[in-house]
Amino acid sequence: MRQIGPVRSLAVLATVWMLAACAATPPSGATETTTFPSPIAPVKTGDRWLAARVEQPAAIEAAPTDAPVFCSPCHPSVGTYIDSIVAFHGGFLALGHDQPPSQAAAWASGDASTWRRVATLPAPDASIISAAVTEGDGTVLAVGESGGVAAVWRSDDGATWTLTTLPAPGAGATEWLTSVAASSDGLVAGGYEESATAQRTASFWHSSDGVTWVRGTAQIPAGVSEVTGIAAIGTATLIAVGIVGDERSGTAAVWRSTDGGTSWQTLSSPAFAAGRILAVVAAGNGAVGVGERADQTGAAAWYSPDGSTWVSASGAGLDNYGLEMVMIAVASDGSGFVAAGWRADAGNGSAVVWQSVDGIAWVHVPQTASFSGAGLTCVLGAPRLLVGGTTGLPDTHAAEVWVAQPG
Repeated sequence: MRQIGPVRSLAVLATVWMLAACAATPPSGATETTTFPSPIAPVKTGDRWLAARVEQPAAIEAAPTDAPVFCSPCHPSVGTYIDSIVAFHGGFLALGHDQPPSQAAAWASGDASTWRRVATLPAPDASIISAAVTEGDGTVLAVGESGGVAAVWRSDDGATWTLTTLPAPGAGATEWLTSVAASSDGLVAGGYEESATAQRTASFWHSSDGVTWVRGTAQIPAGVSEVTGIAAIGTATLIAVGIVGDERSGTAAVWRSTDGGTSWQTLSSPAFAAGRILAVVAAGNGAVGVGERADQTGAAAWYSPDGSTWVSASGAGLDNYGLEMVMIAVASDGSGFVAAGWRADAGNGSAVVWQSVDGIAWVHVPQTASFSGAGLTCVLGAPRLLVGGTTGLPDTHAAEVWVAQPG
């Protein structure tokens, strides 16, 4: 996980963002024929964003509504965070967690403007949902961790949920699933194991039905590594992205699987030295990845025409006057790409949305006042353009969803 903002020495129970992008409905199985990059219509992103009404825990809902946002100790004792949004049964589900104590959380909405908490979600202590995907049959599957063990939540209706913990790693180790994707072969998830000495090692799982999971095999670089995103390309290829080395000084890692996630091979490219890839989305027969520069002075993006060859993008839209800025999530809205994240500024930091017609050149979407003091962790491109995360930095952390309005 990654904390929002420049102060990263806080404990896990401080502000965090998850390394996962929102996932939309999985591929239908039809072979993609688009050559990437290719000219496509401009992204239909409006210049106005509506902050939704997101239900908070009772302790927060009962707090005075006119209390200052940026203050301490008047902020609520519980923070809420949205880390993934999926389309579900004609509406939407947002998933994430509360803390302290760390407990999985979910919200449901029919119109994206008002979100109610899902009281029936299993939420044991020390549980967090990092990412989710909607399967082809309409089932939602979310991944994360519970009690230090990789965990999967599954529901057909958003009300009745099954929580499954996967086989535990070795003695003294913990495991966290940070990403999940659906393909024609089933489901794949990735994340990392953390040893008793805090050494992270990338890990992969795959399932044909979302119920029974098998650990995948992978070429793992020496040293620290973790998976931060997974995408299915066409009908036969899976791409996983992540980090090799420390979260603050490491570089990008990319793995490729052509057997449904059973085995993974590492890819190499000079472009990976440009920074750390934190999210990925399919783009025809290729992929677009987003993240942050190696020196933390701006956002970073990568594109691949085939999932094997990668090039790093550049442009003014990725610059932040030498200050930290990071893309955390990326999605396609059918006409281009939308990324979401955070940047350092003169205040407490601000949420940022980017758009691109080709995954190469990126521009900032006009800011809204409600983005100040906010950080974005996920984006849903269709059927509506939504971004989610938390607002109220640095002292208040309240889950929030923003809905793009037609321009």
